[in-house]
Amino acid sequence: MKKLIDSHTHNLYLKPGEVVVSLNPLLVSTVLGSCVAVTMYSASRQFGAICHAMLPANAGRERDLRYVDTAVHYLYEKMVECGAGTDLVVKLFGGAQLLDVGGGYSQAKGSVGEQNVARAEAVLAALGLKVSARDTGGLSGRKLFFCTRDGDVFMRRLRAGVSARSL
Repeated sequence: MKKLIDSHTHNLYLKPGEVVVSLNPLLVSTVLGSCVAVTMYSASRQFGAICHAMLPANAGRERDLRYVDTAVHYLYEKMVECGAGTDLVVKLFGGAQLLDVGGGYSQAKGSVGEQNVARAEAVLAALGLKVSARDTGGLSGRKLFFCTRDGDVFMRRLRAGVSARSL
């Protein structure tokens, strides 16, 4: 992991409710629990973008990027504005259930993490985008490193004994 970080001259930590679109090589890291991250990479233009969203649906709040639906739409709009074509590579991460809420959530709706993943999938499908790689759900968080120069995502589960892997 140190080699990956050292190979980038610019590193950025992405906080919840933030989006990064970078035409220049950048290594973006973030930590996810029930939140989701969507990455998009344009192979023809060689640039990428990532969002970190906390809650599934924006109920009319203008451009609030904490919400999955708003963040994914915004991410896509910015990619298109920067010249991305139809070659977008999309990846989806997060949506864990970190808290044992027992009967504290609706079985019909699922946990916040499950709702976040479902909303991201629905918005991406509505935009005509297919997810090429994913690691979602489960009971543990994730740490991601997204390379905007090649679209690679390196992910580590936040649980003892599980090593990093590339997606």
